[in-house]
Amino acid sequence: MTFNTYHWWGCSLPSGELESARDKLSEERDVDAFLVLLRSGRTAAVGIALDHFHYAGSTSRHGGSDPFAAHAAEVLARTREILAHPPTPADETGAEEDGADHASALLALQNLATPEDSELIASALRHATTANAVGAAAMAAATALERSVTPHDALIRALTDIIFDESREIGQRVDALKAFDNVKAPRVVDVLVWALQSGEFALQAEAALTLVTHHMVTHRAQVEGVAALWPADAPWPAAAVRDALKEVPPGDGALHQEDS
Repeated sequence: MTFNTYHWWGCSLPSGELESARDKLSEERDVDAFLVLLRSGRTAAVGIALDHFHYAGSTSRHGGSDPFAAHAAEVLARTREILAHPPTPADETGAEEDGADHASALLALQNLATPEDSELIASALRHATTANAVGAAAMAAATALERSVTPHDALIRALTDIIFDESREIGQRVDALKAFDNVKAPRVVDVLVWALQSGEFALQAEAALTLVTHHMVTHRAQVEGVAALWPADAPWPAAAVRDALKEVPPGDGALHQEDS
């Protein structure tokens, strides 16, 4: 299967060597071509390499090979360098949208993020203006939070600000909320409860799904009260929430979860 890029379509690279490397990568997972782009120091070229790193990693989980995994440490260093600076406008990079450099870096960071990356990700979230950047940052945030003994306050705040920012598209707000799916810290549970009580079905449903999955014992009644107001044909994940409530009778939730 061929792959070109997520964010850098139609972007011209400054040398024939880089263009050749991009063409080769679009046809096969050539490590030498990947490294030429990754080590080039050129924003678009590095972004293309990071897109390929993420794509190879995502497809390898379904049985494909990932020859770029051996260079994860170098990829991590590049993502941190990029995220240490504000996102670059499209008119400076040739990308299709502003902040494509951050979006590519955050996608590459999705499975590499450590607790030490929490502040960088929080900063990226504060700067994110596009759906691609927010979605990628939320996935990286989820990894960093899941690997943290104590979730980073600034990262939780940055996600929370997006979740409840009514000026943003609902998809961005839901993506930010999904970063909390596997985080059981009390501060995060509070955010889930606030989202459950919001006037947005998409936020209610996502919060409800996480609460019935991880916090059924303590929050069942609140979820039941909100779910009872949803129409019978409410979209996903309403059905999953209702099924979970049926599968675990009241009083039996402790047998099926580890509550926070």
